[in-house]
Amino acid sequence: MNPQVPSGAVAPLTGSLSYTTNPVTVSIGNVPAQVEFSGLAPGYIGLYQVNAIVPQGVTAGDAVPVTISVAGQTSPPVTIAVQ
Repeated sequence: MNPQVPSGAVAPLTGSLSYTTNPVTVSIGNVPAQVEFSGLAPGYIGLYQVNAIVPQGVTAGDAVPVTISVAGQTSPPVTIAVQ
């Protein structure tokens, strides 16, 4: 994390956000998405947040797969609705 937040501490609500130092990628409907933020969720302890924009070209549907990858690991897919 940059800047570091002590283990067990609440991520700050104001001031500097705490970003992940490893690059995070997101795929929505098997299309790479632009990641706007990845880091600790402000006001929470140990909760990470990833904000991404649904890319153009994603086929609309009720169960569009989303995966997140970081440090050589990829999450199992979850689904979102895209209109």
